[in-house]
Amino acid sequence: METDYYNWLFVFLRVSAFLLVLPFFTMANFPVTLRVALGALAALLLAPLLPPFAAGRLDFFSLLGVMFQEVSIGLLLGFLARLIFFTVEIAGTVIGTEMGLNMASVFDPVSSQQSPVPASILAYLAAMVMLTLNLHHWMLLGFERTYSVLPVGSAHLNAALFEMLVARTNDVFTVALQISAPVMAVSFVVTLVFALLGRAVPQMNVFGESFGFRIVAGLVVFGFTLQISAQYVRNYLDRLPDDLLAVAQMLGGAR
Repeated sequence: METDYYNWLFVFLRVSAFLLVLPFFTMANFPVTLRVALGALAALLLAPLLPPFAAGRLDFFSLLGVMFQEVSIGLLLGFLARLIFFTVEIAGTVIGTEMGLNMASVFDPVSSQQSPVPASILAYLAAMVMLTLNLHHWMLLGFERTYSVLPVGSAHLNAALFEMLVARTNDVFTVALQISAPVMAVSFVVTLVFALLGRAVPQMNVFGESFGFRIVAGLVVFGFTLQISAQYVRNYLDRLPDDLLAVAQMLGGAR
């Protein structure tokens, strides 16, 4: 009975830490009690499937170390799942800057802070892609599979894990650049055209006149490329369960 309690506790810590970082569950209007209840329910369902953990032979500080280890694993897996929302936030900020809309900000419930309008649109797009394609189910399934390769109390750091995290962080900037590239190109063309007009017609207020054209052209291109942006988001989310499992394998010592 004591072993079952420790199994439930360790699973609860890992799942709760995962939900603490995961999008949707971090929104300001999402009740904390509901998040705790979801973590407890997930632990109740997963704990009986795990082999018993002999926590009785550990002293107090060793037990605290295992608890801290499980919380750290959950936070790491949640951070990996949240990277796509960091990606669209960076891309939206770049797009807003290129269109001159970075001063027009709205409250983004995903990041719980003020964000440019394009960043909020892309955040909602990523959320809709995740929910409508049921990719959040596959993500939770990938989290459940981590226990098969990373049992409780068996995690340790290694160089392969750091290399993978650096590669995934690099993907954040790469995908953000790919999403914002069409608007950046249009902004460059508009700037170039008005620079030439400024040389040809010195009386024209090029700086003031270019704002309207940049916003209109940027909005048109941004609207037409939303489908491509959604495909980038889907490609990342499709590989997310495998990424969670790969991180668990590296923490467990496997390559």
